[in-house]
Amino acid sequence: MRISEQAKQENRARILEKAAEIFTGKGFDAATTRDIALAAGLAAGTMFNYFPSKETLAMTMVTEALDQGQSDFRRRRSGKEGLTEEIFLFVASGLRRLRPLRPFLGPVLERSLSPFPRKNICPQGEVAHQKHLAVVQEIIVRHGFTQAPEYVAMTIYWSLYLGILAFWANDESPNQEATQALIDYSIRMFVQVISGTGANTGEAHAG
Repeated sequence: MRISEQAKQENRARILEKAAEIFTGKGFDAATTRDIALAAGLAAGTMFNYFPSKETLAMTMVTEALDQGQSDFRRRRSGKEGLTEEIFLFVASGLRRLRPLRPFLGPVLERSLSPFPRKNICPQGEVAHQKHLAVVQEIIVRHGFTQAPEYVAMTIYWSLYLGILAFWANDESPNQEATQALIDYSIRMFVQVISGTGANTGEAHAG
């Protein structure tokens, strides 16, 4: 029997909901697709019609959270921010939306956003990667910083961003204050590299 589009969306939402519960309870590595399918009331084979792997399922959650963070960023930016401040706002907005996923996020990001990407395992990781860099490039162009070649600037930025994510996933400081300091330092360094100056060194940032 053919399933309706509404039923497909309900199944997808239920899979994501149950997967988040199981990943949080058991940990990402210990959780299995069978666990998730059973919790969602679906056959394992049926679940694979929605998400071809556990990594893709988890990265779908990450991508959707980052999309929400991007919307938050666009809503919050005033247009008066300097380059450093605007990138900080973008990164912080994404982390704020990722916070509910933080209990199981470390191994997900390690596998799916690694500097040594395995696109065949999780194409969704590459989607998140490209979406994020597109916004950063948009911000850089908006502020007229074009001295560094695009591929150099983006490679430097992505390396710094992955370091921020890795640190944040394990940051036990109150309200992840240590991560905020790392974001601030990393972005300032990035701006100096791509501009060849110490520009924007006195800006205050939104938390």
